[in-house]
Amino acid sequence: MQKLELKYKPVLAPQVVAERLSNLLPPGPIVGSSLERLIFRLEHEFSRYAATYPHGLWAPGLAVTNEMRGMTECHLPLAEIRQLFNRFFAHALTFTPFLDASIIHTSVSWLDALQSLQSLVGQANPALLLRRLMADEEERRRFLFFNFLPRQYGGGFGRYTAQTAFLRSWLRENKERFNKGLHCLDAACGCGEGTYELALLLLECGFRVESFEVHGSTLEPLELFAAAHGYFPHEPLRQVSYRNNIQPLFQCGAADRMLFRREDIAGTPAAGGYDVVLCNGILGGPFVHERYALEMSIACLAKRVKPGGILLAADRFHDGWKKIAPAALLEEIFAENGFRLLRIKEGLAGVKTERAPLPRRVRRQSPLSGPAHPA
Repeated sequence: MQKLELKYKPVLAPQVVAERLSNLLPPGPIVGSSLERLIFRLEHEFSRYAATYPHGLWAPGLAVTNEMRGMTECHLPLAEIRQLFNRFFAHALTFTPFLDASIIHTSVSWLDALQSLQSLVGQANPALLLRRLMADEEERRRFLFFNFLPRQYGGGFGRYTAQTAFLRSWLRENKERFNKGLHCLDAACGCGEGTYELALLLLECGFRVESFEVHGSTLEPLELFAAAHGYFPHEPLRQVSYRNNIQPLFQCGAADRMLFRREDIAGTPAAGGYDVVLCNGILGGPFVHERYALEMSIACLAKRVKPGGILLAADRFHDGWKKIAPAALLEEIFAENGFRLLRIKEGLAGVKTERAPLPRRVRRQSPLSGPAHPA
């Protein structure tokens, strides 16, 4: 596996989608003698577990208790199963996956992984599951997308309506500034709903198709692929609904003004400045919450915003994450990176000023008289 430099223009044509997907997921059955030996050994371990586990084996709909988790972890450790799935990923994918997004890697026990995967997995034996995935390309494809695009990370259209209303007003007030072109980025775009909504918003505000560009970026390759192609093989109803929502952009040619690329928001900023940058559902949550990580991420995002441009960040994190990374902390880091904060009902918004960012050792209070309104 390798780290791919991926970028896609949005396309829905089945032949193109299939051709592009084959570069990420090798077609046909997976054959590997070393992997087969490991699966054989796992099957024996599961048999011993099944013979000694007193609660009855997992089945869809089971209510899992902490006692069940503990006993399963004792006799069938998830760490060993993860190692085997990592070997499977090495055969099933042509790239190095973002394991922090994987259900297998974020679950605390094999029972919890089964609970999350139960719509695709009908029984408890991980060895049988791996054999099916190796043999059946279609089932393997559904599993991989389900595993790396878990619904607990949010997604969906119309997620940040108050932010959209604010941005609509801001774009209309500043429209004359962007007569020569408007460049927008949806950083950490997830499955791309917000990226397409941003393009639709530009059309709603009267921007000509040829006058703007909208880019989306994410670190997970299958998430990136889903965004660029409206492709959800594990959720066919979602795919239909998703494509219905974005179809107007293809009909008017605005999809040709869009690009999805793989990148890390805290990595080296790509060339080109943006007038509008969104970074929703990431700052202050499971992936980026420590102060140093927030400082690095916001500093990199700030470098991508042109003077006079705007950076917006909203989320749907529960209050536990708010205690770790409160709105006041994000406001402070925004200000340190040269943003003038604006009042907004959902998340944060800051306009990039001409002045240089403050040294990180200098801490200053938020320029707002009171806290912003987090989601």
